[in-house]
Amino acid sequence: MNRRRAPFACCAASIAAGALAQSPAPFTSEHAARGVTYNMLLSVPISTPMDGFGMAAADLDGDGDLDLVLLGRADGTVGIYENQGAGTFVNRSAASGIVASPTGCGVAAFDYDRDGDLDLFIAQRHHPCRLWRNDGNLQFADVTAASGLELLAPATGCSVVDYDGDGHLDLYVCVYSALVRNRLYRNLGDGTFVDVAPALGVDSTGLSYQSTWTDVNRDGRPDLCVSNDRGFGNVPNQLWLNTPAGFIDVGLTVGMDVALCSMGMACGDLNGDARPDFYFTNLPDSAPPLFGVNPLLLSTPSGAYVQSQAEWGVENRKFSWGAIFWDFDNDADLDLYVNNETFPNAMFVNGGSPPMTDRAAALAIAGSSSLSYVSVVGDLDGDGDQDLLLNNYSGPVRLLMNQEGQSRRWLRLRVAGEGRVRDAAGASATVVAEGPDGAPRPAQWREVLVGGNGYLGQSETTLHFGLGDAAGIQSVEVRWAHGGVRTLHGLAMDRAWTAYPDSRLGDVDGDGAVDIADWAAFVLWGQGAVQPGREMLDFDGDGDIGPADVAAFWVRSALTRGDLDGDGSVNGVDLGIMLAAWGAAGSVADLDADGAVDGIDLGILLSNWG
Repeated sequence: MNRRRAPFACCAASIAAGALAQSPAPFTSEHAARGVTYNMLLSVPISTPMDGFGMAAADLDGDGDLDLVLLGRADGTVGIYENQGAGTFVNRSAASGIVASPTGCGVAAFDYDRDGDLDLFIAQRHHPCRLWRNDGNLQFADVTAASGLELLAPATGCSVVDYDGDGHLDLYVCVYSALVRNRLYRNLGDGTFVDVAPALGVDSTGLSYQSTWTDVNRDGRPDLCVSNDRGFGNVPNQLWLNTPAGFIDVGLTVGMDVALCSMGMACGDLNGDARPDFYFTNLPDSAPPLFGVNPLLLSTPSGAYVQSQAEWGVENRKFSWGAIFWDFDNDADLDLYVNNETFPNAMFVNGGSPPMTDRAAALAIAGSSSLSYVSVVGDLDGDGDQDLLLNNYSGPVRLLMNQEGQSRRWLRLRVAGEGRVRDAAGASATVVAEGPDGAPRPAQWREVLVGGNGYLGQSETTLHFGLGDAAGIQSVEVRWAHGGVRTLHGLAMDRAWTAYPDSRLGDVDGDGAVDIADWAAFVLWGQGAVQPGREMLDFDGDGDIGPADVAAFWVRSALTRGDLDGDGSVNGVDLGIMLAAWGAAGSVADLDADGAVDGIDLGILLSNWG
């Protein structure tokens, strides 16, 4: 059952003017108290070497909060934990239908069949990969054989996007082998996939750990970046531009071909230029040319990338795996979390300019010095900040709950896909806030990444914007991959919103048609300031549902205005419906949605008679 809850909204009066100067509150470890009891393997299995187990934070049941997918238990059980609405969880693993995945690595939660819910792909290092179709109520069916995704290879990280703009989500799977090539599975739209990596030239033979799809040149087409281990003796990291003429390998020309023991990658706009930057993890060895540092590659106006790890203080000469860019303290810039093996994890806090400072210990998220590979982030309890999910060998998966939601402003934005697709992979949004003095703040740019900002895991796909002490939102520009732009105004802070593409405006129930059922919802809600859950009725994006939106609804609708029974004509039956509802509020006969059925509505009906 869906348990939708009102979006969290913190009181503006409770946010002190000096909040930005305060030290962030430490995280609290709450996995047991919140119902997550999933224990990891005690050590690395020597007989079948593994380099970590993946996780995902994703809304599997469509109720608006983040559920959990966990891998790495000794018996191979795939943990499915249902969020009860405020960050408490119930273990649904036994009834999920998902069989054991003893060597599960990468996880991707994406709507491969366009039915409105998230399906699960689990890549395995020493067992076949599996695709699990979501049949609702956290029940999954194995459709691997029918889908063509029966890959038996040392599969590791994976990432998802619609690379070719055909409306179907495609899947890139990394393979840790110099003999077996990576796969790019094109979604054919009929439930099946076909590997097109060789034909498109993206079938890397590197010892690949993780990939991400990100629009590096902002042309609306998702590009592909791959992180390769042992690059100084095999294949360095790779970057392909996605162009109308095909994929073009530009790693060498833009400086992305760094050669290192590259495992995980963080991907996001660290330097604020509305282009993705990259951070790759490494081993603390003496191999040239990096000599064990973790490279930070920042974008430049020319499209080239410049190594900036020393300037930003994030060299981190430790044995590193996962890495995530995220704004944990809601101060409007991205911070960096790094998983370390045999060293405590690092939390590099961004103060707005370099260098960043490791404050993991003070924030109580350094973890232990055991083997730490994977972490994912997401707002698990709906309080307006992102929490941290961490797995280490020899211990339980930990929920490290963020305590910053009450101290700084924020905005969260889910970008809906076309049709019934829940999440628009590859979309991006630019938010411009204004300060207390009314002046615009620097723009923040974020992308919807389905895998790729991290290692083996999938963080939430909702875009999270920390706003610091902002006084309001000037604009939100949303861009969908392969085209489609909307600019939204009037969105309140400290709320979770959804941005819909133009094709979904007016379709309240998401059934693909704008009809009388959608109008019934429109008139029930009425006109006024847009509220979360009603964004699809704000046709002009001005933050207010008014007469222009009413008119736009009827233009979009397949109905004649006044056809109240949906029979294709306006006649005496419709007149009878209107007269029976005369003076009432919330009736489909209220054709102008002004709150009452009256003479204006009668005039509209009669003008369309017959």
